[in-house]
This record gives sequence, C-alpha cells and structure tokens, in this order.
Amino acid sequence: MLKKEAVISAIQESIGEQIGDYILELNSVNEEIGKETKSSAGDKFETSREMMNQEVSRLEERIAYLKKQLNSLQQLSQRKSSSIENGSLVNTNHGVFFFGIAFGKLESQGSTIMGLSLNSPLGKIMTDKKEGDSLTFMNRNYSIETIY
Repeated sequence: MLKKEAVISAIQESIGEQIGDYILELNSVNEEIGKETKSSAGDKFETSREMMNQEVSRLEERIAYLKKQLNSLQQLSQRKSSSIENGSLVNTNHGVFFFGIAFGKLESQGSTIMGLSLNSPLGKIMTDKKEGDSLTFMNRNYSIETIY
C-alpha cells in the first residue's frame, strides 16, 4: 500500500536534489564570468559574456520555479480525501498519479508515480472523481482504484 507521506517526501527530495544541481551549475557559470577578461576581440568578449549572463538568468529562473514547487507541495493536503483534489495520490488501472505539482515520473515505494497538475488535461477530467469511478481520456479507459 502506498503512503502519501512517503511519496511527498520523495518528491521533496527529488526537487531538493534538482535545486542543488542547478545551484552548482550557477556557481560554475558565475565563476566562469569572473574569469572572463576583456580581450582585443571586444565583440567576441561581449557575446560570450551575454551568453553566460543569459545562462545565469535561466538557472536562477529554474531554481525559483523549483522553490515555488516545493512551497506548493508543503501547502497540499496531507489528509485522505474521498474524491480527487489537489494533493491526492491516485491509483488507477493505468498507473499511479499524484495531483498537485507537475514533476514528471518518480520512483517511490516500488511504484512509478506521475506528477500532474489538476490543470493538466487528465487532471481536469479526474478532478472530483471518486474511488470506483471510470473515465475515458485519449481513447483510454481509466478506473479509479484507490485515492490516498
């Protein structure tokens, strides 16, 4: 039996690792910027510097996004619900879904869990469904087996 707390913990750990990786990459790029010296080929220097600055911006945006996801994850309900809502862990005949934040696939407790937002196409259809309900999405029939 899946435990929602363990899944949330695994998601938090995964996001934390991603943030750590991006911070290392950001530090590396900032170090490279510090090493850049202006040469006689000024245009080449300016282009290189601008590309590195764009990379710093991209990394900073990614880190901010992941931190926002972590914050959103902490706000999700830990309680078991009778219908699918933000924070629901749902076992279907086509796999296990965690609704709240979109994080892709994650292995936890021997299961592959797909993280989706309730605003995703499948999330919109599954919202408020209960155990035992069925639905069709993209010519695939889903049965809601368990909501944690």
